[in-house]
Amino acid sequence: MSYARAGAEAGLLAAIISNVLLGLSSLYWKALDEMSPFALLSYRVVFSTVSVTLILLARKELKCLLLEIKWKDISLHGAAAILVACNWGVFIWASIHSRVFESGLGYLIAPLFGIGLGLVFYKEFISVFKGVALFFVVLSVLFLILSVPGLDFRVYLSIGVTWGAYTWLKKMARLDPVSGLFVESLLLSVMVVALVLYSDGGMEVPVGLTVIDWSLLLSCGLVSLIPLALFAFAAKNLPLSVMGLLQFVLPLTQFCVAVIFYGQIISFEMLVAFSVIFLGMILVVLESPIKKFLRIKRRS
Repeated sequence: MSYARAGAEAGLLAAIISNVLLGLSSLYWKALDEMSPFALLSYRVVFSTVSVTLILLARKELKCLLLEIKWKDISLHGAAAILVACNWGVFIWASIHSRVFESGLGYLIAPLFGIGLGLVFYKEFISVFKGVALFFVVLSVLFLILSVPGLDFRVYLSIGVTWGAYTWLKKMARLDPVSGLFVESLLLSVMVVALVLYSDGGMEVPVGLTVIDWSLLLSCGLVSLIPLALFAFAAKNLPLSVMGLLQFVLPLTQFCVAVIFYGQIISFEMLVAFSVIFLGMILVVLESPIKKFLRIKRRS
């Protein structure tokens, strides 16, 4: 087996596991709903920093990273850190307030938002397939906002925009997955400490937490770090088309969680909009195989 093929297979497995863990993690945050979303986000950031720092120390890579890091790396991962913090905050809020369907819809919109970023900032050529997909996604989002009053559009738009932009930035990163997560976590920790000092008590823990609650809280660093590390590894080893296809795993996991565990009811309008966005993603992913098939057919 070649090195490239082994890396692709490992990336494929990492992407699937990452998306399943991210989809199921809403149940984890729901179990800690006695705490405020800001407090949970703060602990998530701090414990993620501790976890990734220990990993780098164990691998004896921290000193080398600090000596070789460039301002370009700091600015890129700083932007990624802000995006992922916003994404985490909205996701935790949605998990606590039983808005899991909306968060799943946001993660379905995210890959197509990445296409839009490439079009706007890099003037990338947009094919008919991608143009049609983007058109129907925008149409579906507007349809949801106007026709489903009980659906919180702020959740799926925020998650879609932040996660789509985060994925786009991670593809451009020079640092390896763990080093990149260290920079992002460290920058976020500085911001969290500043906010906590300013807000006076933003990380207070409610009285009466059980041993299980404390165990869950202390584990939030690993709950955050493992899926993101797997995701970053997959992004480095897989093409964007495959990453886009595998991102279906996350929203599908979220929709299952929303229906089975949260009892959210999916209306006909929501099902129609989801189906249109789903077909749009399929159209983007299958663009290359369809074009290749048509070229072969013309030659024959």
